[in-house]
Amino acid sequence: MKTRGKLHLFVTSFVLLCAAALTVKGIFFTEHTRLLLSDTGAVPVMYSGVIAFAIPLILGISVVTACLGITSLLPVVVVFGMHIALMGLALYQGLHFDCGCYLPGSVQSEVYSTLQLQFFIMLLVLLLSAALFYFNSLARTHALKSSV
Repeated sequence: MKTRGKLHLFVTSFVLLCAAALTVKGIFFTEHTRLLLSDTGAVPVMYSGVIAFAIPLILGISVVTACLGITSLLPVVVVFGMHIALMGLALYQGLHFDCGCYLPGSVQSEVYSTLQLQFFIMLLVLLLSAALFYFNSLARTHALKSSV
């Protein structure tokens, strides 16, 4: 992926590192995503395990292809959007409230206690990656117009 300056390189690297970290977290802690999928009712429970593993796998593939310059950042933006939508649905349903029914140290306690903070951080990364994709496509369009 070609970058245009140090700030552009920094933002691109930050977005791709966040995506890589989310991929690693999603692959090693699939139960967190599976819990969000099943508790929100976004997918049937029998498919939640497969989808919980597929989402970070797709993100990892899109990060690798974006780093190699095969694709743009659009797949990364789309998968970040899927994560944000899932977290936003859980927040909308009120799953992050501490009702005292989750045992300390349980998966539910781990996931829902940090859900709101993760949502806002992921929203910031989503906005950065969308702006970066827009900037890259805008620069590519200007380069095509000036060469004609």
